[in-house]
Amino acid sequence: MIFNSARWIIETLTLFLELGFRHILEGYDHLLFLAGLIVVTRDWRPLLGVISAFTVAHSTTLFLSALEILSLNPALTETLIAASIAYVGVENVVRREHSCRWLVAGGFGLIHGAGFSGHLTALLKSVMGAGNVWPPLIGFNLGIEAGQAAVIAVVLPALWLLKKFARLEAILPEISRMIAAVGLFLVISRIWGV
Repeated sequence: MIFNSARWIIETLTLFLELGFRHILEGYDHLLFLAGLIVVTRDWRPLLGVISAFTVAHSTTLFLSALEILSLNPALTETLIAASIAYVGVENVVRREHSCRWLVAGGFGLIHGAGFSGHLTALLKSVMGAGNVWPPLIGFNLGIEAGQAAVIAVVLPALWLLKKFARLEAILPEISRMIAAVGLFLVISRIWGV
């Protein structure tokens, strides 16, 4: 009995870890927001603060939403996620100093967590009857974190190479304008349901 229970926990944790990993890699809007946050990063310390704030915030609302303690309208959530992309792109162009970027990451991370939970909640309905919601919830969140870390591990060295060889400072405003434009397009398309 204990062996079967432990096996179920491990299998469920692993399955939801894979689902969370896939979800973040398929979530172009979350990845674009993440790219907008890290493209202006100058060194590791601010980056860790930004990533930590985003992780804590989206994990909090993911858990609260999945446990049905918090409920946000999915259309509103998706529109606000798009607005977060536009905001970060504009802020990258307008502001020279990004010392409080962790506040932006944390604030918008709350909204992104509600977006993550929309997919998770539907999946959780099937396992809630089994009585243990924690392995899928923890697994999904760890999968999102692993996917996020994988993206950062690829994007960050590319950005630093661009800084070193291609004068990233010259193209950074254009990258940020593109991020803002995509975010604005997504806001409009989500408001009008396109």
